[in-house]
Amino acid sequence: MKISYAPLVILCLGLGACVSQVPVATTYPVTFQRKMQAAQHWDVLAADVANRLHDSLVGSGEQQGRPVALYVQQPRYNSDFGEAFHNLLITHLLERGFLVSESPAGGLPLTYDIQVVTHKDRGFIRPMPGLFTALTGSVLVLHATGDSNPATAAMMGAVGLDVASGFITDNPNSEIIVTTSVMSGDRYVTRLRDIYYISDNNVGQYLAKGPAPVTTRMIEVVGCTSGLQCP
Repeated sequence: MKISYAPLVILCLGLGACVSQVPVATTYPVTFQRKMQAAQHWDVLAADVANRLHDSLVGSGEQQGRPVALYVQQPRYNSDFGEAFHNLLITHLLERGFLVSESPAGGLPLTYDIQVVTHKDRGFIRPMPGLFTALTGSVLVLHATGDSNPATAAMMGAVGLDVASGFITDNPNSEIIVTTSVMSGDRYVTRLRDIYYISDNNVGQYLAKGPAPVTTRMIEVVGCTSGLQCP
């Protein structure tokens, strides 16, 4: 007996046509982002910000070759990172030839904002293609990269070496965004942004501290004792 599968195929196609399709989630291409794990990393960021400010404010335009005066404002409610970054940035600005004033009238105001971002339900972190193959054995062998470009192979080999030697670490759930701005009146002169991973256990170092608690106590006098003049 010959069985015809045509009706079954038509039924399956009909059911599939009745189900609406949604876009399939995809990710961005693999990129790298540094993770701060020491005060020395804060100093590296401060030096980099000072260098970029020099290129933007001194290395071009009307200020070329002329010293620029800045007033580095400190956030109202500071953090451990904010306090250290403030002092390190002033030091690097002076080393780069800026004139740094403690008076608001002494230069262009420089401000920086520190935003802590914590992610949830990030899902699986996709490794780079061929990464696990590169890490097996004493010799790095690259497979399944999908790219025969020598530059890609070299990059993949470098990634394997970085992971094996500890240059690549885990991906935490916390990041910081540091935005640095220089104003002239109500106009932005320049604006920089930096994004780093931070350890989840060290988030408190980047959170702003609130004002000191009020310790003044109000005492109400309800009576008079002998020897005191009562109203």
